[in-house]
Amino acid sequence: MYFDFRDKPDRLCVKEMVHGYNISSCLFVAVELELADLLAGGPMALADLAQRSGTDPDALKRILRLLMSAGIFSVDEQDRCALTPRAEFLRRDNPESIASEVELFAGAETYLAWSELLQCARTGQTGFGQFFGKSLFEYLAEHPDSAQRFHLGWHEISVRAGLETAEAIDFTDNRHVVDVGGGYGIVTAQLLRKHDHLRGTIYDLEFSLARAGHTLREYGVDERCGIVPGDGFTEVPGGGDVHLLKSVLHTMNDDDSARVLTNCANALAPGGRILVLERVISGDGEYVWGNVVDVAMLVMTGGRERTIQDYARLYERAGLGLTGSTLLPCGFSVIEGRK
Repeated sequence: MYFDFRDKPDRLCVKEMVHGYNISSCLFVAVELELADLLAGGPMALADLAQRSGTDPDALKRILRLLMSAGIFSVDEQDRCALTPRAEFLRRDNPESIASEVELFAGAETYLAWSELLQCARTGQTGFGQFFGKSLFEYLAEHPDSAQRFHLGWHEISVRAGLETAEAIDFTDNRHVVDVGGGYGIVTAQLLRKHDHLRGTIYDLEFSLARAGHTLREYGVDERCGIVPGDGFTEVPGGGDVHLLKSVLHTMNDDDSARVLTNCANALAPGGRILVLERVISGDGEYVWGNVVDVAMLVMTGGRERTIQDYARLYERAGLGLTGSTLLPCGFSVIEGRK
């Protein structure tokens, strides 16, 4: 099975790492073709699955056979295709689905941008910019389908982070959360559903707010939350005593991060809180996901993941003090600051 490196020779481990993108590419195809959704009702003959997914039966069988080596899908001797426990997470109706995450990271623009990683290493410039000739967010503003894929992916990733933040952080003394760069609004929707005394504002670029209203209605909190278009580089709306930034600062370099944090600080009353949700890199280099996302930001946006000391320095530049950090079970940390 791929990526099980226990008791394997070092050379074989490296060889399997080389072919990691083969698996992720097949996962992208499986999600785009909605294979897991088609198999949700039970096993299906390969020919029928190919017909319903609009694929060539031989090509489909070969792709599924590779995914089988990673424990995803099964094809028996009679060419009957079925879900496995791992394949269940590719179903869009699974509450723990990662289908949108696969679409965001395993194909389309992200895949193409990563092809420029060598040039990133040589120049320090983003792979996205070198491939597409513009920044990620400039591109998304011009391509609504790509913007939706981007935000649905981050929406899916943020569901658990929002729920765990609502459980772990005390909001008793707060009244209004301003979600800066809040996108489709899932984190604030979770907070407001858990804490019915809170009000909220989702603040982001206009194209990023396309489905925020839908999220707020789905969670039954739309009457307690406004949606305001704007740019955190320019200003941040006042009225909140908590400013939330989930997966925002890691898309930026230090100067831009300090600028947004300063705008947040300027909009907060004395004693107001900043809650930054990011993956924190540990000093021992052991936290793999933080390192993965760090290189992803090098490729995609020119941002970076940071240590807790890095965040303390950013807070100080913005006139804030770092007051604590809470590691959530999902791997994100809530990094708290005060004005």
